[in-house]
Amino acid sequence: MTVSYPAREAFNGFSPISKMAPYTLVHSGFYLNFNYMGSFIRSAIFLFPGIMIILCNSCEEDDLVRRDEHNLPIFEIDIPEKYLWSPDSGLYIIGTNGLAKGCSCPIAANYNQQWEYPAIIRYTPAGGSSPVFEERVGFRIKGKCSREKAMKSIGLYWRNEYGNSSLVYPLFPGSGTTQFKRLLLRNSGNDFGLTQIKDPAVIQIFKDYARVDYQAYAPCVLYLNGEYWGIHNIREMICPHHFKYHYNVDDDLVDLLEGSPFSPEVEDGSCDAFLQDVIGYIENNDLSITENYLTISDRIDIGNFIDYMIIETYVGNKDWPVTNCKWWRENREDGMNKWRWIAFDHDVAFNPRYVKDVWIGDLYGEPYDHGKCPGFFIFNNLILNDDFVQEFLSRYIFFLETVFDPDRVETIVMGMKKELLKEYPRHQDKWHTLPQWQWESAVDKIVSVNRERNKIMKEIIYELYEKY
Repeated sequence: MTVSYPAREAFNGFSPISKMAPYTLVHSGFYLNFNYMGSFIRSAIFLFPGIMIILCNSCEEDDLVRRDEHNLPIFEIDIPEKYLWSPDSGLYIIGTNGLAKGCSCPIAANYNQQWEYPAIIRYTPAGGSSPVFEERVGFRIKGKCSREKAMKSIGLYWRNEYGNSSLVYPLFPGSGTTQFKRLLLRNSGNDFGLTQIKDPAVIQIFKDYARVDYQAYAPCVLYLNGEYWGIHNIREMICPHHFKYHYNVDDDLVDLLEGSPFSPEVEDGSCDAFLQDVIGYIENNDLSITENYLTISDRIDIGNFIDYMIIETYVGNKDWPVTNCKWWRENREDGMNKWRWIAFDHDVAFNPRYVKDVWIGDLYGEPYDHGKCPGFFIFNNLILNDDFVQEFLSRYIFFLETVFDPDRVETIVMGMKKELLKEYPRHQDKWHTLPQWQWESAVDKIVSVNRERNKIMKEIIYELYEKY
């Protein structure tokens, strides 16, 4: 069989393929997948008297889904091209119906909209020869300022109107759930074009020890309408369904908040109880008094909060607090009604420029951004209590000696780098990111920065421990 790859024509994003010899039919309908020399080609079929025309939406041979060439799982997304590129409704362009978000380039752009369009997705696990599931989902662009990146983060939404209300599949080995109603194919946020693994690396480092909620991670390759679209991070999406599947809570009763503790944005539920029972109580009661401390301990999960503060202050996350700060609870008296914090978005962590900058609220250091001081309000009041300080510092020492142990961190990060080594050259060619050697150097810096940071933080924390 001879296959030609002409330039894409304006026929719903598909390009014609020349005469077709017998092929292996794997899906019927308007769309057809056929197997050719180990490649799965996404196409559309049009029947005429005595002739069948197949239009292919891959215009280069290298764009075909060659499963045997990838060592990572493969996601494929099919969506009408107008939803990606048309001026009035295309999600990947500035377009003509845009919304401004006030980032570094605060222009009105289509990709800032919350539009959701129907799409078809398929997933092939690493080493697999064919997809293990095909689903109809909602497709959105996700993220904040990272929407401006050429490669954008994609949200996948399961709803009854599309077909299945959720996905049941073990995407994340070792995860507490195999059911998902929302997923992210993340571009690595502000780390796009750099290590591609900064936030996942932080998560992988602490996830087996910390008492915090987080988004599970797995790398994948994405094909968008048949075109190679680079390395993406499969992530859980933080939403009420996430807590339902992990903790069996009632997702209709989840309060999920974000931002400043004094004026939180409500993602779901209500902020009234938090403002009254936590912020209001702290403002009017001295937490150095044991009775008051025990009261607030009944309203927030102290162990969770301690681990959360340790992680964020250790990795030097300067895009925090206030920004990238989320917390939740189940609004039910006999449920998970203590407020818990979620560790996420560490794209600027382990920055070598800031390795010596340490700010642990009023306990140590100076603010690197006075606009973020409100984010330490709860912590600064909790450290008025000696029991809390002792527990916090003891736990911090455990993290220093175990979780962030330099050799352990190196093993984890190098394993993540090895997983992407084979795929990175193709990703780099697609998006013109760092050359291979610079990318490897950027990943290696996570390890070297942690080694230096560990020494710095040990000196500080052990000195504080002796003091208190």
